[in-house]
Amino acid sequence: MKKLLSFLLTFVSVQFVQAQAVDKEKLLDYFQTQRYAEAAQYLQSTYKEDTKDPKELSQLAYAYLMAGKLAEAEKNYLKLYTEKPADISGLFNLANINIRRGNNIKAKEYFNQVLKLDSNSFNAYKQLARIEKEQGEIGPMVSNLQKANKINPIDADVVFDLCEVYFKSNFFQKAEDILEPALKADSSNFQLLKMKMPVSMGSKKYKIAIQTGEKLLSYGDSSTFVLNNLGKSHFLLLEYQKALDYFLKIKNTSADNEGLLYNIALSYRGIKDYKNAVPYLEKTIKAAISPGIASYYGLLGDSFENIDKNEQANTAYKRGLLFENNGSLYYNIALVYENKFNDKKNAISYYNQYLKTINPQEQPKLITFIKNKVEELKR
Repeated sequence: MKKLLSFLLTFVSVQFVQAQAVDKEKLLDYFQTQRYAEAAQYLQSTYKEDTKDPKELSQLAYAYLMAGKLAEAEKNYLKLYTEKPADISGLFNLANINIRRGNNIKAKEYFNQVLKLDSNSFNAYKQLARIEKEQGEIGPMVSNLQKANKINPIDADVVFDLCEVYFKSNFFQKAEDILEPALKADSSNFQLLKMKMPVSMGSKKYKIAIQTGEKLLSYGDSSTFVLNNLGKSHFLLLEYQKALDYFLKIKNTSADNEGLLYNIALSYRGIKDYKNAVPYLEKTIKAAISPGIASYYGLLGDSFENIDKNEQANTAYKRGLLFENNGSLYYNIALVYENKFNDKKNAISYYNQYLKTINPQEQPKLITFIKNKVEELKR
């Protein structure tokens, strides 16, 4: 009787454990159909709440992570970390969860723990460098990029970021040295080719820069960046007509800007076409001047008037006119001559110039008022 009772208890216990086992096909279906929240809920209901089994914790954490429930995922990865502190994949997941939750400091701690376990972890160095770039920690960022590049010299993202640092520091040869193997592995990588152009120009290898630019054009990249660097390279080789062709292509496809207009003007001068150089230099000067400068001089003049420095006020107003045919400046100058200097002749002259800036259809009464004022001053 005792033997029978013992057998029944064992049987029930085994059946209970089997009933609590995970249905692998069901779980696989959840994952394959990307129903991760349901998978997490199913696992949570199947496993003990205080489970310490690494496999179970790993499955739970993964399901929550893929479901976007980062807090729950982190909680389970932390439990897994307690049980298996040397689990590198778990540390990576903890680091990435903290990045997504905006806690870069904690993420860095986990990546550094990974490196203590594996000093050749390319991804740890790469991720650390990304965080340090975001935080403006240039020294550590460069160090980690260099370590990552040494481990994997053909990763385009690392090469680009490191080249950018070298380029800004005028270490053009260093940039070329790391670009070469990466481009050998992926010769049509736009990101790397675009970096090669300015690096080649920095090394005064203008023909290589041109070859790189032409290659990008053949791939369909006719961006301002490519055309501008092609133009500059030809210009530095004293090939002014070719440079001009590229600069004019930019002008036809993008908004004018000071640097572009200046380069076009210089190219025209290079081919001794001074007639066309003149309007582009005039446009360059205009682009270089703030559109609000006339107004600034107007405010300056008004400020001088308010402290009875009328000579300085008129000088400021007139300087403003050098940058813009501004009606209010003419009017202010006329008022100063009329009311402060009792100079009717100059007042009439500036009132008449003011009249030329008024739209007769929009402000006919104002025109009448100014004309009457002029007639009064003539008496």
